[in-house]
Amino acid sequence: MPRSEVRRGGCYDVQPMRIAIFGARGVPAAWGGFDTFVTELAPRLVDAGHQVTLYCMPKYTSPEVGGQFRGVEIVRLPTIYGKFTETVLHELLSSLHALVRPRQDIYYVLACRTVWAYLPHLLPRRRLVINTDGLDWQRRKWGPVARAYLKVNYWLARHISRHLVSDSKELQKFYIEEYDTPSAFLTNGGHILEVEDKAGHEEILAEYGVEPDSYYLVACRIEPENNIDIIIREFERSSVRRKLLIAGGANYKSAYVEDLQRTNDPRVHFLGPVYKTGHIEALHLGATAYVHGHEVGGTNPSLLKAMGCGNLVLAHDVRFNREVLGGTGLLWTKAPGSLLGALERVEGDAAALRAEAATACRERITQYYSWDKVARDHERYFRWILGEVPDYDDSF
Repeated sequence: MPRSEVRRGGCYDVQPMRIAIFGARGVPAAWGGFDTFVTELAPRLVDAGHQVTLYCMPKYTSPEVGGQFRGVEIVRLPTIYGKFTETVLHELLSSLHALVRPRQDIYYVLACRTVWAYLPHLLPRRRLVINTDGLDWQRRKWGPVARAYLKVNYWLARHISRHLVSDSKELQKFYIEEYDTPSAFLTNGGHILEVEDKAGHEEILAEYGVEPDSYYLVACRIEPENNIDIIIREFERSSVRRKLLIAGGANYKSAYVEDLQRTNDPRVHFLGPVYKTGHIEALHLGATAYVHGHEVGGTNPSLLKAMGCGNLVLAHDVRFNREVLGGTGLLWTKAPGSLLGALERVEGDAAALRAEAATACRERITQYYSWDKVARDHERYFRWILGEVPDYDDSF
């Protein structure tokens, strides 16, 4: 009898799936996009009746999380922390650990950074699903050797798995155009958030020395490909009276961060990573606008969070950001004066632009990027791989 069929009272019901997920740092989300992704997706798969195992690094997983997180089994494995070591060693250990455990139906690998570590899964013919993520080798933080290494892993992903996932339609197009390789479209998600407790909201903002509509917000890991240097450069050239709050950090010692923090502009404030529950959401909800500098996406969770909070988004003009925004924000390029022009436009008509964006962005999240939809799409795609549903439609 096929795995999918269990006779109960004369009917056939679909069995729960066993799913192992690799490639995140930890839960609940604090450091990066994939942490947000698994924090939202994995528990929803559990709520749908499936057994989910998530591999995490101890440093990035809250001490309050024991052996389970919202029903998800948590496996903490050690690594050597550092820019070049932590992901490689952790994924290798995770891959080997999974080989000696009971067989899972789906092995879901997030990103193509360490694909070679999963080669041993080919011999027992395990179902590897690889989420291609963005174009990692284009990140400015990597040197020539690291970029070559990443390109090899992307090449390898196409050869060891028949099930590649792209989180944006533009990434799907890239893999067809560059590699003649198809992939399934399974995107990220966001929440719809609004201010419910005005007093509590303003109290949180006061901890950061701001009031609603008195600042622009950047919220992301501080890495070169997120172009925070350009954002600060343009802000320094502007006559904007509002502050620029930069929430986030790097998970390793970074000369890039140290250089950014040398700015003499008193309007620029580095908040560091914002961990307190509800604080990053409050910062989004109170911002005049959210400035998004990412360039090597995919569908970026930071952008989706901003849209779900109804932010007016000023986004770096690359095809991934254009796809997600769908015309709901303002775009800028790296050219001197481009972001400056967008800031001046906001300063000239902030209230009207914010009101229009708040409605349009939230509608787009509801229609295309709700986490419940993301979970349902993943579940159906995994069932399609197992032969338990006849087809999978990944139309947007």
